[in-house]
Amino acid sequence: MVAWGVSGVGVDADADSTTEWDGSEVDPAALVRQLHKSVSVGTEQLPRPVDECYRGTVTEIALPAVEPTVSRLDAEPYRGTPSELPEGTFLLTMQAPTAVTDRAAPFADADEIRIHLRFDGPAYVRSLGTTTVLAFDDWTAVTLGFMPVSSESRPQIQVPETPAGLATAVTNMSSAFHTMSPSRSHPEFRGHPPLVTTGEPVQIPDAVRECRPETGIRLRVPERVADVLVTAPLAYYLGAAVTVEPRDSALLTAEGTDVSVSLGECSSLQCAVARLLRKVFYLDCQVRRIDPDQNGDRITAALSLDADAICSLSPAERLERYVAVSDDAVNSILPEWPLSTYVEPRADRVRCLPFLLERLSLVYLPDGSELDLSDLLDKTLADSYLCRGSAERPSMIEPTLREGQLHAWLAPGNPIDACKTTPEAYLNRYRFECRCDSEPTVAVVLNDEEMADEHTEVTEIYRAADLPMDVRVSERLSVAELADTFERQTDFVHFIGHCDDAGLRCPDGNLPLSSLEGTGTQTFFLNACGSYQQGLDLVEQGAVAGAVTFTDVLDKHAALVGTAFARLLCNGFSIQRALELARRRIMMCKDYAVVGDGTYSIIPCPDQPAVVWLSESESGFDLDCTVVSPERPGESYRLPFGDGAVLNGEQTTHTLERDELAAALSGTSLPVIYDGEFHWSDDLAARLQSGF
Repeated sequence: MVAWGVSGVGVDADADSTTEWDGSEVDPAALVRQLHKSVSVGTEQLPRPVDECYRGTVTEIALPAVEPTVSRLDAEPYRGTPSELPEGTFLLTMQAPTAVTDRAAPFADADEIRIHLRFDGPAYVRSLGTTTVLAFDDWTAVTLGFMPVSSESRPQIQVPETPAGLATAVTNMSSAFHTMSPSRSHPEFRGHPPLVTTGEPVQIPDAVRECRPETGIRLRVPERVADVLVTAPLAYYLGAAVTVEPRDSALLTAEGTDVSVSLGECSSLQCAVARLLRKVFYLDCQVRRIDPDQNGDRITAALSLDADAICSLSPAERLERYVAVSDDAVNSILPEWPLSTYVEPRADRVRCLPFLLERLSLVYLPDGSELDLSDLLDKTLADSYLCRGSAERPSMIEPTLREGQLHAWLAPGNPIDACKTTPEAYLNRYRFECRCDSEPTVAVVLNDEEMADEHTEVTEIYRAADLPMDVRVSERLSVAELADTFERQTDFVHFIGHCDDAGLRCPDGNLPLSSLEGTGTQTFFLNACGSYQQGLDLVEQGAVAGAVTFTDVLDKHAALVGTAFARLLCNGFSIQRALELARRRIMMCKDYAVVGDGTYSIIPCPDQPAVVWLSESESGFDLDCTVVSPERPGESYRLPFGDGAVLNGEQTTHTLERDELAAALSGTSLPVIYDGEFHWSDDLAARLQSGF
C-alpha cells in the first residue's frame, strides 16, 4: 500500500511494494521526489493551475486533516466530501496552511498550499484524526499538484484609465477560468480574475496571456467607460475579446457562426447584457446536468437541447446554439441572479472589476432619487420613541434596483436596500483571503449596561455554535481598550452600545473609528444608534464589511436584530444576507444597513443556504424556498424539502402536512419567514409538534 501526504505520512512510490503506512512523519520535500514529476502540466492532468505536479500509482493517500472539496470532472461536481465515490473522474482540492508542513518543504515561504488531486473512482474518503485518507480498491493512477498561495501569488495586470485600457483588462479577466466547457458555470471551475492597477504602459503577465482562452467570441463596444463596465460580466463569462470602437451600440459576434447580436446602447445595453448572461449561464448549468435524475434532462429536453452534443461544441458554437433558444422559453424558468452592483462610470473602477466578476455580479449604472426624512419614516413605519444617540442621519438615496437578490452600491450617495461598498472593501477582502488563521475569532463588546440582554444572548449564540470559534467578551471598554479591540486581528467585532457624531461611546469619552491606525477587524456589527459613518470609516481603515444603523433604534429592536444576525453569521450566511434576514424581526427594518463588501462571510457558506417563506393553507403548509449564496453563483444544493438538486438563486414550491413539515424542519437550522415573522426552523418545528 502507498500512502502519500504533506505531513505525518509515509510513502513508497514503487507500485510493486506493499509498504504499510505507520503514521510516522517524513520530510514532505523527500516525499514528492519519490513520485514521478510531470514534465508538462496540462488540462488532461489537472484542470487547475499548479506550480508543481507529480504522478504515481497508489492504493491509499493520506493528506492533512483539512476538509477537502471533491469535484466530479465528468458530471455535476459534488458539494462537500462524500465518503464513497462511484466510478468516474474526480478532483479533490484542499487548501492547507504551511503550518501543517515541514518548513523545509517546497513552497515553505507561502502562506498556504493549495493541493489538487485527480483520480478515478470508485474511491473512499475517511478522516483519521490528523489526516484525511483517500483509499482505492486497487492500484490507481493519480496526479497530484501544488500551488503556493500568498499575498503576492495572484497575477496583476496594468492598463491605462481609458476605455481601451478597460477593454484590455476585461479581455484578460477570463484567464481565471479552468475550462470553457459548460462546467465553467460551477464555481469550482472558476478561479479569481487577475488584479488590476491603472497606469502606463499596458502590462499583462505571461501567466495571464497563456491562460486566456481563445474562444473566437468578440465584443465590440462604444468607446465609453460606462459601456465597457456594463458589458464586462458577459465578456468575462464568454471569454470574449473586447474592443472599443466609434460606434453607437455594442455588438457580439462569434467566429465561424451566424452570431451577430446587437446589445443596444445606454439603458437598453444594461438590460440586454443581463438578459443574455443569465440565459447563457443558466443553460450551461442545465447542460452540465446539475441533477441528471431530475430537472436537468427535463429542462434541456423541453428546450430542444442535446446536452451531450452541446458539450462537444466550441464556446462560439455553443453560444450560437444558446442564442437560438427562445427568450420566452427560458425567462420563465431563470433563477434569480445572486448579485447586482451599481457602479459609478469612472475609469478607475476597473480596479474593482476582478472582485465583482469573481462573484459574477451584474453591473449596472447607478440611478435613484433622494429621500427626505419623511419618506424614510414612511418606509420604516416609524413610531415615536426615545433616542439612544445623536449621530446625524446621512442623506439617503432610493436606488432603482434591477435584477438580483442582493444589491451593492459602488457610487456616491447612501442607498437604502443596497449595500454601500467602496473600492477599499474589495482590496481588504483580498488581503484577508490571503491570510490563514487557525480559527475564527469573535469579540463581543458591551458598552451599554441597558443592553445586557442582547450581550448575554449574543455571547451564548457564538459560544454554542458548533464551530472552531474563539469568542472574547468585554464590558465597559475605555477609548484605548476599544481602539485596541478594533486594531487587533479579529474576524468579527460585535459592538453593543451608543454612538454619536464624535464616535462610539466609552466610559471615558468617544472613539472615532477614523482615528484608528488601521484595523485588523475583518467584519463587524456596530449595534448602536447612527453608526453608519463610523462603519464606513472602519472599512476605510481596513475592514471588509459590517452592519450599521442609519439613525436611532430602540434597545429592544437592536437586541432582536443583533441576536438573529449573530446566529445567521454562525450558520455561514454573508454579512448582507444575514442583515437582510435579521432586520425582518422588527418594523424599523430600513434603519439597518451594510457597508463594505456584503458578500463576505466569516465562515464557509452553509450546505443549505436557503430561506423558507411559510404560510398555512387548506391543504397544509405552503413553502416557498429560495437558495442564495452570493459567494458561489452556479452552485447547486440539496434541501430538506423535495427531491433533487436546487440551483443557487432558484425558488421551489412545496406543500406539506404538519407532521411532514415538522420532520423536515427539525434537525436543520434554516431561517423561516412564517406569516411575515422571522423564525428558526428547529424552533418552529418544536412549535409545530406541540400543535400551535
